[in-house]
Amino acid sequence: MDSYFIILLIIGITSIFASFLPILLKQFKISFTIPLLLFGAILYYLNAPLPWPDPLWDVDLTLRFSELVVIISLMVAGLKIGLNYSWKEWLHPLRLLGFTMPLFMGVIFCISYFLLNFEGHVSLLLAAVLAPTDPALASEIQLNKKQSPSEKNTGVQYNLTAEAGLNDGLAFPFVFLAILWSKSGSLAYEEWTEWLRFYVLYKVVVGILVGALIGYGYSYITQKLSEKTERKIHQAFVALSLTLIAYGGAELINSYGFLSVFFAGLFANFHKHKYDNKHISDPNLSFITNVEKFLIVFWMIFFGGSVMAGVLEFNSLATIIFSVCLVIVARPILGYLSLFKTNLSQKKKLAISFFGIRGIGSVFYLSFAVKHGDFDNLNQVYSIVALVILVSILLHGISARRFLSKVED
Repeated sequence: MDSYFIILLIIGITSIFASFLPILLKQFKISFTIPLLLFGAILYYLNAPLPWPDPLWDVDLTLRFSELVVIISLMVAGLKIGLNYSWKEWLHPLRLLGFTMPLFMGVIFCISYFLLNFEGHVSLLLAAVLAPTDPALASEIQLNKKQSPSEKNTGVQYNLTAEAGLNDGLAFPFVFLAILWSKSGSLAYEEWTEWLRFYVLYKVVVGILVGALIGYGYSYITQKLSEKTERKIHQAFVALSLTLIAYGGAELINSYGFLSVFFAGLFANFHKHKYDNKHISDPNLSFITNVEKFLIVFWMIFFGGSVMAGVLEFNSLATIIFSVCLVIVARPILGYLSLFKTNLSQKKKLAISFFGIRGIGSVFYLSFAVKHGDFDNLNQVYSIVALVILVSILLHGISARRFLSKVED
């Protein structure tokens, strides 16, 4: 009973602390994630009665909690972008998806397999886990409000938001490919055929369609309501409800729920965009953004505790150099190359390339693979993923606010 009240006290203190962080950090220009990381480390040191890692993360708890944070962040990203951007404006983030992400995975796989001597399926898993940028921890450098056709960001914030919204779902096929490899011991013709047919084509296409239909359906129904009736809708719950419906519906038919949630967010305001009608029902972005922040707060607390618990202790000098170079060398170079011939300014190309934040999505993918695959002794993989996330949180958390205002118009 004493532990229960201590936990309530910790939750209350953490929440109020996070509420006042914007005021405290205004002068320091650092991300709110860094103080929370330190706070988590302090709570672990004080032996607070929380379900800390020992030293690795509990698979089931980590899987579900990180899953919830990611899908809510994807809905936030989708709602902010909406249908305000042309195909031409989508080409920049699609370059990051079609060029940067697969090459980044290739670099990770080759170094893991040929230099770090990981098995093939483990190397592929690590590449897939670290491939996506994070829609949650990168929220501070992504779009900060819902966009409109007349006033929309087409630079750093938009490109990072669109990239994170899509690549969380598009990295999933490679996680499944690693799982198939771990179970069969090799990738023969049958595995490749099953992967392409089901895990790539079916799950991607159906996931997108389910999300788009759910978003469009909501938009269509509310467009038919009168303005008086529409005002009676409890808008605060709509975005969260659409998130759960899109994710649950997509996963029930074995498609990619991450893609479904993002596209549901994109299409939720379809008729509002089409008819430019300001009274048409609009999912409340403010409420779900606050839910996202609340969950990130506690995710950061536990991540800070996991660092103290020893999740990094399985790293060697080689994996430390590898992890740091992925963040400060590989992503910036590959990101810049993909945007080299675009009409973006030099500063924006450099910023988009540099801020490829890794985070909660990587933890979800790793937990998912451990639960559903046949992998042995992934301690070093856990340590590498945790170190990449830690380096990203610290490096990008210190630099994002300082440089973003100087880069964007």
